Amino acid sequence: MINISAPFSAPNALAEPDYRGLIEAAGDLIYTLDLDGRFTYVNTASHNILEYSPESLIGRHFDTLLTKASKLIARGHFSRGIAGDNRYPFFEVEAITSTGVSRFLEIRAASLYKGAQLIGRQGIARDIGELKTLQASLSERSQRISLLENQARIAMTLYTRLTTFALESEADVQALEQSQKALRHAEAERLGLSESDLEIVALLANGHSNREIATAIFRSENTVKDRLKKLMQCLGARRRAEVVATAARLGLINYP
Repeated sequence: MINISAPFSAPNALAEPDYRGLIEAAGDLIYTLDLDGRFTYVNTASHNILEYSPESLIGRHFDTLLTKASKLIARGHFSRGIAGDNRYPFFEVEAITSTGVSRFLEIRAASLYKGAQLIGRQGIARDIGELKTLQASLSERSQRISLLENQARIAMTLYTRLTTFALESEADVQALEQSQKALRHAEAERLGLSESDLEIVALLANGHSNREIATAIFRSENTVKDRLKKLMQCLGARRRAEVVATAARLGLINYP
């Protein structure tokens, strides 16, 4: 990490990078703290990220910008850093801007030295609000998919049990199985799926890996991967679990 306490001017301006210019132009918040945790330097990114001017933050303690929970995290990290423990440079906090807006920040911090003397801490804070929102969205979507899979499993189980109780003879059972098979093939044909594709889906539903599926259908793993891609396209699925859930919903497999 750049030691921004060092002078930025150079005898030959053409030979040396303009470090101060680079830091001030950075989109991430770059800062230094003294040994008490008060800001001694903040770049202009503070305007966009925290809605504070750099001047208004100088001399202010870092924990005045944080939520109660994040204060504990940041104080602990700061204390360990001052004590010489720099094994875990990354941590996340929730900051509050001057207008009361919550901002999630990922911080990478390190000790700040002047020569051999420890004079404080320095760090880079990156706004990860959009990343947090995306993670939450993906988690919610995953939960919805799991719910649909469970609903499909329960529905198929109930259907199987009800038809078993309702049918009075073996002939009825056979007739039902034949009807289900005919409907399954008609639906598969409509989607452009073969009997082999349905076999792969059934093996997938039973938790088999690509290697195990390849062994079962006497094909290579690469062939299985290609067939799975085809199944995902045909069923509008993005992952293996969605293939099984959609196939069960369409009646392509029995998923007890």
